[in-house]
Amino acid sequence: MADKSPNAKWYLEGNEPSLKMWIFTQMSLGAIYAACVFFGVIALILILRAISGWLPEDPYAALDTGKAVLGAFA
Repeated sequence: MADKSPNAKWYLEGNEPSLKMWIFTQMSLGAIYAACVFFGVIALILILRAISGWLPEDPYAALDTGKAVLGAFA
């Protein structure tokens, strides 16, 4: 028969909540969130560098090309 007296201590029964596990879980979630933000920023920087590689060096080069194409038809 189980001892259900009001003086029975829950921490002596072996089914106590684990503060160490809660701390580990919270720290792990924080590390996962930090890794997601870090790799997200790295991905954003790489995407911007890829887009800048596709663009011409001269920002007005596209306008000059358009004028040359229109000049060829005129």
